[in-house]
Order: sequence, then C-alpha cells, then structure tokens
Amino acid sequence: MNDQLNSKLKDLEIKKKELQPKIDEINVKREEEIQKVNKKYDHLIYDINYTAEQLENEFYNDLIKSYIEIVTREFDRKRSSDIYEVSSEFKDYRESIVEFNMFPEELINKMQKVINGGPIEDIMYDLDKIQKKYLKP
Repeated sequence: MNDQLNSKLKDLEIKKKELQPKIDEINVKREEEIQKVNKKYDHLIYDINYTAEQLENEFYNDLIKSYIEIVTREFDRKRSSDIYEVSSEFKDYRESIVEFNMFPEELINKMQKVINGGPIEDIMYDLDKIQKKYLKP
C-alpha cells in the first residue's frame, strides 16, 4: 500500500513537472494581455487628465484676465475723474474672488492695498509682469 502511494506521488510530481511549462506559458500570455489593457487604459486616463488640466488652466486664465480687466477699468475710472474713490465694483470683485482657492493671494493683497488707499497705479504698471507670471500657456 505504501509503495503504491509512493508510486502515485511520483507520478503526480512528474505530471506537475510536465504541466509547469504550460502554466508558465499561460502566465506569460496573461501578463502580456494585462500590459496591453493597462497601456490602453493608461492612455485613456492620460487623455482625460489632460483635458481636465486644460479646462482648469482655462478657468484659471479667465480668473487672471478678469483681474486685469477690473484693474484696467478701475484705473480708467481714476483717470477720468477729478475726485477718485475706489468703486464698489472693485471692492465687490475683491470680496468675491477669494471664493476661488486657486486665485493668487498676492493679487488679492494688491487689491486690498488699493482699497485701503494705495494707488491703483501700483497694480496697473505691473500688469505685464502679472500676465507673464500668472497666465498659463
């Protein structure tokens, strides 16, 4: 009985050794297919992330452009008036822009300085620098 079991065990081991190359081959094929699927989905994810990033950059640029517009309008108001007072539009913009976490704190602080009595020219004459620093391609 013991000899019979030992013989079956040897047969089992021989069969396992014979089957191992097939198992290895299947594992290799499986790995190749997994790589193909990963590559396909990695490309799809990249495309979606790129689109999302483009949309975010566009929105960010719109925020910066709106800042430039409000500063330019405020500067024009000052130039066209003998008695200048910071407009409510400028103040409202300053209050509302803080809702956007991505908006640069530095620009908010510049607006606050104007509201507190600083010259709008400090921002106006730096608009080119602001555009170069903050607008995204």
